[in-house]
Amino acid sequence: KPEVAVRAHQQHALSKVFAVDGVAKSGIIVLPCGAGKTLVGISACCRIGRRSLVLTSTAVAVDQWRRQFLQFTSIAPEDIYMLTADHKRPIEDCERRACVLISTYSMLGYAGNRSGEAQLLLSQIQQLEWGLMVVDEVQVMPARTFRTVATTVKAHCSLGLTATLVREDNLIHDLHWLIGPKLYEASWQQLQDDGFLAKVRCVEVWCEMSGAFFAEYLDAMGGREGHLRRALWTCNPNKLIACEYLIRFHEHRGDKTIVFSDNIF
Repeated sequence: KPEVAVRAHQQHALSKVFAVDGVAKSGIIVLPCGAGKTLVGISACCRIGRRSLVLTSTAVAVDQWRRQFLQFTSIAPEDIYMLTADHKRPIEDCERRACVLISTYSMLGYAGNRSGEAQLLLSQIQQLEWGLMVVDEVQVMPARTFRTVATTVKAHCSLGLTATLVREDNLIHDLHWLIGPKLYEASWQQLQDDGFLAKVRCVEVWCEMSGAFFAEYLDAMGGREGHLRRALWTCNPNKLIACEYLIRFHEHRGDKTIVFSDNIF
């Protein structure tokens, strides 16, 4: 839409995608949370003007992308398709009409039996040529169950988006051939100074294991009890005490608090 304003760092990111004669180049854009990765992806879809596929991590994110497409573009709602557990509408006039399809890694990477509607839509996705494939949370794609999506979808250009281009394994390096090189990475400090991001303070708190927990952890090192080691470091009482103190401290100040955890026991 003409009234949509693309900020300078978003324009810079897009310029790296279309740097050579305006032709889209595959690669990865790294922008911090809140810097507008979704609008960058949508702007790339609009500039290419061809059939576009968007992959993201959850069904909630699929719906968010759909609402953002309706907010920022003039695309007709019926030309936005979703492939989730609840939405499996086949693409109409798929050979001649451009559209946007939004789905999750798990839906496209699933190797088991599917319903008739889901299988029909998946067949359309695999048979059609896509002008652009936008890969949201691109650090997820190197997973063994998801990487096949990159080879089964026929896309002329692949654009990866993420705020955290890291993984706990070494598979992050596979993104270079699955998607492409890193094209642009914005500095969160610069965006904060420019007023695009809220002022933040990052603090890392190291919490030693209690004696009893550490003894059990060492006993589990020699075997294959990985789940026990994970449970011990996750439920480290010193860490939980520190976390409880911080939550109560911010509650007392009237702050809103979010706690993220890899494991919830």
